[in-house]
Amino acid sequence: MKKITIIAITFLLTMSNYSFGQTYYSENFEGGLNGWVVTDLDADTHNWAVLNASTIDATLGSGSLVSFSYDDTAVAPLTPDNLATSPAIDLTAVTASNVFFLYDQLTASSWPDEHYAIYITTSNDPAVITASTPLYETDVSDLVLTNKALDITSYIGQTIYVSFRHFSCTDKYYLIVDNMSVVTLPANDVSVLSSTINRYSLLNINNTLSLTVKNKGANTVNNLTVKWNDGTDHISIIPITIASQEVVTIDHPTVVNYSTLVDKNIVTTITNIDGNLDSDPTNNSSSNLFNTISQSSPKKVLFEEGTGTWCGWCPRGAVAMNYMTTTYPNDFIGVAVHNGSTDPMKLAAYDTAAGITGFPGMNVDRAVKNESVSQNLMISHLNERRVLSVPVSLVASGTINGTAISINASATFRANFANANYSMGVIISEDNVHGTATGYKQTNYYANNANGPMGGFESLANPVPAAQMYYNHVGRALVGGYNGQSGSVPTTITDGQVVNYTFNYTKPTAYVAANMNAVLVLIDQITGEIVNAVSIPFSSLGNNEVASRFNNIQIYPNPAIDNFSIQNLKEGVYNVAIYDLQGRLVQKNDNKSVDYNQSLNIQLKNVASGEYIVNISLENESYSTHLLVK
Repeated sequence: MKKITIIAITFLLTMSNYSFGQTYYSENFEGGLNGWVVTDLDADTHNWAVLNASTIDATLGSGSLVSFSYDDTAVAPLTPDNLATSPAIDLTAVTASNVFFLYDQLTASSWPDEHYAIYITTSNDPAVITASTPLYETDVSDLVLTNKALDITSYIGQTIYVSFRHFSCTDKYYLIVDNMSVVTLPANDVSVLSSTINRYSLLNINNTLSLTVKNKGANTVNNLTVKWNDGTDHISIIPITIASQEVVTIDHPTVVNYSTLVDKNIVTTITNIDGNLDSDPTNNSSSNLFNTISQSSPKKVLFEEGTGTWCGWCPRGAVAMNYMTTTYPNDFIGVAVHNGSTDPMKLAAYDTAAGITGFPGMNVDRAVKNESVSQNLMISHLNERRVLSVPVSLVASGTINGTAISINASATFRANFANANYSMGVIISEDNVHGTATGYKQTNYYANNANGPMGGFESLANPVPAAQMYYNHVGRALVGGYNGQSGSVPTTITDGQVVNYTFNYTKPTAYVAANMNAVLVLIDQITGEIVNAVSIPFSSLGNNEVASRFNNIQIYPNPAIDNFSIQNLKEGVYNVAIYDLQGRLVQKNDNKSVDYNQSLNIQLKNVASGEYIVNISLENESYSTHLLVK
């Protein structure tokens, strides 16, 4: 079974933000077990433990209670029978009408089927606890952090112990429980956990606004009054049944649709619960930025895959990346982010900023983070994101002068932004990276077909000798930084505006330019997401002679309607080809003689409105630039 091979546990937890009437007990394991007693019932030396996950998510602090059904160190399955029992919790003086036990639960999303039970007893003797009937028992099906609640009102007036038993499962990964409280809940309390809507939309398209809400009160909710406001209130009473502590997603019945270009901040608020006021209105709202766009731009999806030569499961990532590159060349862009002190391809700044903690792992457009890696998961995320409407198309060109690389970035926006917060950046990658040093050998848990077929790695040794390894997609540099170059995109943008920026990179002499690529990205600085990306091979960049020959040329007018001229050309016989953004030839004009500094006029013949690449060439040299046609 494939696992994430890393000492630290890989997960994302969010500290619960409950609103309580009264709290009788709470524990977040910051200082260790803090009075909890753990019992290794099967005596296999593996037990519940408090692990520090603050490097994964700072809100966790220093501890979470964890039990494993897989041993990373031995690369072997476990069959746990582990009991963790709380200190005594005194409910003898409680006079409230309800008491709930609340906690957070999380398992590894790729192997979630951990089995556990919760016991509420008046004894802390393990034999008595395990002989009693659990209050709750489950096989975990949730793939994300889940806030759980048990009604323990019947135990008011007693001193109790809460126990977690992790058992009856094997060869999964881990079970985490944290942020425990015994509380009385207010009657009516609903919080908005998040709201979602398409970030960008074409004109006259219906967009559904969805809310994920949690009933944090004791009463069952039967309807919610919800409004969204874009300058005008859109109010609806939405019938929905939500049990106490249940999380649901609801759609507002009034769609978001505009016939003109708009730049909106849409605020969504729950105003009433079953006609009553919420006991805690401070968590009832969420906001979303929303822009309409004048036309679609082609969308490419960036996959940043966390990998390492030390990681025995990481051949799975390499095989998946190569498959995606071959199968989806027009939609997929992949970069391998190497990790580990022994991996010579590690780019420390990239590894740290990407924050991938499970290997192989991946970030997809930096919108999906710390996802496990498989070919099927990559296909799924690609299909979800390549159809998204985006407000910008990207084009890159450039020149090479020895080791000096110049990347000319061009972004054409199709929306209006009064307070844009974007940056452009360039990621440099290299294929066929090879080395003979020991760090280039690849740990391989698929050797001898131990874990099934894996693109040929099942026939290789463990580790694969460095002499046999060639690494693709290796992230080599972040030009402009992980978050992009500050100031590369203005704060005010209008529809049709073209933003240009030049990035400069000095290639180390050991890197092979013919195997390298420049990935131009536009990054949303509010969310950190990659809005769009485009990749160009260094082999397509002009050399120094081309740079001087084409250095001063201009296309005018741009945008063009019926024709355009290419200005400041040197003497020669030129070929001019126009391509759409899918790389299809739209028009050719060959063998056009030009005298020194003469303009070359090009008539547009049945070229539809849109965005194009103009390639200008003579002899063995060429130059490409961007053209808008109205």
